[in-house]
Amino acid sequence: MTGSATATDVLSPNAFESEQALLGAILHNNDALDRARDHVQPSDFFEPLHRHIFEVMIERRDAGDAIDFGLMKAVLGNADLGGITVGGYLAKLVSEAITVSGAASYARLIAQAARMRRVLETSQAAVAAMTAGSVHSPAEYAAFMIEALDEVASAGLSESARRVTLGEGVASVLARVDQTRMGKGITGVPYGVPKLDTSTLGMRPGQFVVLAGRPAMGKTTVAIHIALTAARRSGAVGLISLEMNAEELSERVLSAVAYNPREWDQITYRAIAEARGLSEAAMARLRDATEACADIPLWIEQQPGLTLSQISARARQMKLKAERQGIPFAVLVIDHLGLIKPSKRYSGNRVQEMTEISSGLKGLAKQLGIPVLGLSQLNREVEKRPDKRPILSDLRESGSIEQDADVVLGLYRDAYYLEHKADRTDVEEDRLARTINTLEIEILKQRSGPTIRIECFCDVACNVLAEAR
Repeated sequence: MTGSATATDVLSPNAFESEQALLGAILHNNDALDRARDHVQPSDFFEPLHRHIFEVMIERRDAGDAIDFGLMKAVLGNADLGGITVGGYLAKLVSEAITVSGAASYARLIAQAARMRRVLETSQAAVAAMTAGSVHSPAEYAAFMIEALDEVASAGLSESARRVTLGEGVASVLARVDQTRMGKGITGVPYGVPKLDTSTLGMRPGQFVVLAGRPAMGKTTVAIHIALTAARRSGAVGLISLEMNAEELSERVLSAVAYNPREWDQITYRAIAEARGLSEAAMARLRDATEACADIPLWIEQQPGLTLSQISARARQMKLKAERQGIPFAVLVIDHLGLIKPSKRYSGNRVQEMTEISSGLKGLAKQLGIPVLGLSQLNREVEKRPDKRPILSDLRESGSIEQDADVVLGLYRDAYYLEHKADRTDVEEDRLARTINTLEIEILKQRSGPTIRIECFCDVACNVLAEAR
């Protein structure tokens, strides 16, 4: 037979009989192809001849032609079938045929065997690289494996979430409506700002949310507030920090958790970092906050320079960890998009690199069924305008972020610009006094909701955020 298996191939995972049964079912009833192609691709077939037949079947089906014996005889032509005639081989396929209703199951078996082969091939390639001396450390080996196997992990996760029936979709919507009418609040993961939660319904599964602002606007403060709120109310939260290390982030988290809003009692993260000027009362509060943090499922990944594939792999590991602990994986936070290491596919073309990253994060949100929150810098054009409040076109480096995001939130602190302005007028001094702890969160984009501006109390030094009273 053309492309017959070698001695090495025989040891590879395969679903040879399933391939024959599926192809026979398609010959028997072309509708089987429509059921199968959502689960299997031509490249998933182990036997090259079967792969070729399946490719032609898809091509002819898309062209509106019937897939029958005559077509297949023309396709096979003089192919080496191991001593069996073309007619005999087609008859064998039909004899192995399954019912149309079973086509999807056999297609999944074929795809699963293909993914197992990819795992095996990747392992063999890694061993070969180590033997040849081209891999010099366990970290390099692990990075190679993560990058290569991410596609396999992605395929396995997306298989179950690829399609729902109309009945399933509307039933889910009705259940959400009933839940909201019963007073059970927002339907997504909360931001922790009531007006923002009401306006957006929270961060919903599959959404890619972008939190954008210029430096010193409070992006990290808002991100930590959202992460803490989500971890306390909705489940585990993954925080991928490509800029700060875990200790710096933990200082900010500790400052936020130790904050006492009733007494306006603040312990800045600067004071925590320097370990100076802390009273015994402050230390007692920090110890209480540390104890409280032990029960908050906020997981920090602090490795810099991660690729999109590596981030995806770590997110899947976090999801599995959450499931083992019996809690939902609520949201993935990434700080920030501009520091994600691009693949080599568009090397040097920053616009294409960011397009790949933003579309990849949107895809990851859908695959995992969680919201993904990405922090993003705004470009310097903001500084050239009299009104420095952000607009969508300020998103840095690529319009694809604006396009791929379901929600874009822009941050603005008027006080920051007033503090850095020389020769302030009396009016500006009054305005600075009024806005010193004010942060504006503007919904710049929302696919299914309003775009509004929300004023919040914000103490950047304590990572405290609350809706304006």
